[in-house]
Amino acid sequence: MLNRLLTQKPHTRNAYVDAYGRISRNTSLVDSNVDVNLDSLLSVPGIWRAVTLISDIVGSLPLYAVRDDIPVEPTPRLLERPNPLETRPETLGAMTAALLVHGNYIAILGEPGANGYPDSIYPVNPERVKIMKKDGVKVFEIERETYSASEIFHVKGFSMPGEVAGIGIMAAQRQGIGSAIAILQFAARYFAGGGLPSYVIKSDNPDLQQDEAEALKWKWLQQYGGTNREPVVLNASTDIKQISSNAQESQLLEAQQQINVNASNIAGVPGNYVNAPNSSRTYNNLEAQALELLKTSVQAPILSRLEATFTDYLPRGQYARFNLDYFLRADTLTRYQAHQIALQNGFLTVDEVRELEKRPPLNGGTQ
Repeated sequence: MLNRLLTQKPHTRNAYVDAYGRISRNTSLVDSNVDVNLDSLLSVPGIWRAVTLISDIVGSLPLYAVRDDIPVEPTPRLLERPNPLETRPETLGAMTAALLVHGNYIAILGEPGANGYPDSIYPVNPERVKIMKKDGVKVFEIERETYSASEIFHVKGFSMPGEVAGIGIMAAQRQGIGSAIAILQFAARYFAGGGLPSYVIKSDNPDLQQDEAEALKWKWLQQYGGTNREPVVLNASTDIKQISSNAQESQLLEAQQQINVNASNIAGVPGNYVNAPNSSRTYNNLEAQALELLKTSVQAPILSRLEATFTDYLPRGQYARFNLDYFLRADTLTRYQAHQIALQNGFLTVDEVRELEKRPPLNGGTQ
């Protein structure tokens, strides 16, 4: 059964969570008359940038277990390599992407290890899952097989009280995403020459028939289309008028800039990370930018949920923790200045400073 679930199958890449917590695969056009699905959502550059940025950050962070704030050695297998078929960054990155896009990450728990807790998880595409309540208990239906909550590793994203499933950006922001897709499609047609005709051929002949108009148009294209720069010779009853237009006049550039602003709000990242125009904000250093990104876009909405879920599958008294030190690591000069203050005031030794810098102790650790 597990092998069958892990096998990739063709399916419609589209999902939303209904009022009963069921993740549906029914297609749904939005008001802009475009289909919002996983492929079209990720085709929006700002959303792609935001989703991959947050996913890669989470995937790069070390994950370990602590007891009384002291790291547990060795690191539990579930935290070191959650999915045996992937590296830890791949698993955590995909986990984050699923939370952002679908609002849920779902995996089947592996067999218990020596400590009686699962050593592994095997992810399932959220679009193949229904989450619902039966007799007051949360159950999961995967490929017509029903699983209890004790068999499933489920990380739930943002949700309202009483809901059994999270809500991702593809469900909550369908209209905004659809507008962005429609603008990008129009821009592609515009720059390919299909957004607006280049010329109007006007005839003063009151008896002009449709077939004659079509013949005149195709004769013009045949004679003067493409790169032909020969002068035009017309009869007295025919007039050619060029239609002038540019991206600025059609407000296309402003619309594309607004896409990045919307992508920033939809994915929850500071605007400067998706090139959204924002002249009112400045940063003194990269560390301040990284700190804001971590607090507003990564730690609260993602890391806290992952830590709480992984903790449920660790022995009592152990807690899953992400190590944020590397991401928040200051520049070399700032770190050395801080070390100097610590040494001068005597609350750190030389060897303790060297340990923070990942260097071996001096003289066998006697300083």
